[in-house]
Amino acid sequence: MPGASRRRLARRAGFQASALSVILSGAGWFALRSAGIDVRLPVFVWITAGATLTAGLLTRFYVEFAVSRRITRVVRALDAYARERSLQRLPDLGGDEIGEIGRAINALLANLTSLEVRMIEQGQELRTTRDELTLERDLGEKTAELEQRLRERALLFDIVRASASERELDSVLAEITARLGEALKLRECMLFLVDAKTERLTLRAAYGFEKPGELLERIVLFDEQPLGRVAKTGEAVVVDELETLPESSLWEPIEQRGSMAILPVVHHGATTGVLAATRSEKTAFSEVETGLLAAISDQLGLAIRHTQLFDELRRGSQHDDLTGLGNRRLLRIRLEDELHRAQRFGEAVSVLAIDVDYFKALNDRHGHPTGDAALRKLAGLMTRNLRRIDTIARIGGEEFVVLLPRTDVGVAAKVGEKLRSIVETTEFPGGEGQPGGALTVSVGVASLEPDETGADLLARADNALYEAKDLGRNCVVASQPTAGSARSLTRSRI
Repeated sequence: MPGASRRRLARRAGFQASALSVILSGAGWFALRSAGIDVRLPVFVWITAGATLTAGLLTRFYVEFAVSRRITRVVRALDAYARERSLQRLPDLGGDEIGEIGRAINALLANLTSLEVRMIEQGQELRTTRDELTLERDLGEKTAELEQRLRERALLFDIVRASASERELDSVLAEITARLGEALKLRECMLFLVDAKTERLTLRAAYGFEKPGELLERIVLFDEQPLGRVAKTGEAVVVDELETLPESSLWEPIEQRGSMAILPVVHHGATTGVLAATRSEKTAFSEVETGLLAAISDQLGLAIRHTQLFDELRRGSQHDDLTGLGNRRLLRIRLEDELHRAQRFGEAVSVLAIDVDYFKALNDRHGHPTGDAALRKLAGLMTRNLRRIDTIARIGGEEFVVLLPRTDVGVAAKVGEKLRSIVETTEFPGGEGQPGGALTVSVGVASLEPDETGADLLARADNALYEAKDLGRNCVVASQPTAGSARSLTRSRI
């Protein structure tokens, strides 16, 4: 409490005490007069004045020094807490009401001190918890980001590994497409190869369709948007909402909902393929994911070219340059596979040994270019009239072997007769000068017997071929097993 206020309070209390003294003195004088006691007025006035002055002064001093100073301490303590959050305790203010107030304030300040301590401790705990949660969240985000980067690296590594394997192109592309679909959680993933000359895209691998095998080799033209536009321009396209596209502009097997990212597969500046990925959600491809797909597309360009080169080298090592048919190496590989399958599942395997009749005479009469043309035409004729699972190999100048999986000797003999008949009725370069006026072939047939090797099977077919030659050529001879499964050659004219 300020000093001026304290003095005003003391003066007011002294004045009130003096007034009370005057009132009491007046009341006492009237009481004495009423009782018949003669009190002289001047003497009473002096006595009253003295008593009044004494009472006022004593009251003023008591209030100022005994009461107001203690109240001032209380007020200052409360004011210091309000302005400065000060928790300094009051001294003992006595045993009266003011002292009780002082003790109550001290108790309040003690409780406030404990509360402040608890608040500080809780604040520290909250800050620690918040820091831990922040660190945990940051750690989780970094961990998720690291895991994503590792998945991306693993995906790129798988593409490199697949492209470096000694497998056919379609097998490599199928594995890469499936790996992309699973790793990136795609609804559909497609890989097209581009033919710039015909302006067409051919689907070579697909993921996410009910029957993807039925879609392979499907053709998309360059003028079909947006797949064709990417193939034509070599620029990536992201469609955030497939529903907004006209139905005619989207390749029919793709479900027209969600979003789609289409990226060119480029090698040495030329667009060799198109990678298309879809998700069921709209705007599902972020810039980061689009960048990842672009990096994958670049790697795909290298993978496709590497596999194509490997196919070319493998084809060169397993195929005949003149006719495009298989050579001895491919025949050996396919024969081993078929013999293993036949032994495991009990299936039949047969071979045809085919030789062009009087081929040396054709070369001598018309020259090797004419002979080569005749061999190429014969190779095409056999390819068109045999199954895709059959293997045709040129093993010598005019000698061929046909491997017939899942075919017994009876059916194989009929296949040989069919080929012989077609050749006899087909015009070949230089064929008009051959004996009989047409180019003909002789055929030997053999089917796999128990415990027989591939070399044994080929030898029996070759023996049957020589028997056909002995019988006058342009015929089919089948090697038949004797009773008791003994291997021997039974020659018969077909």
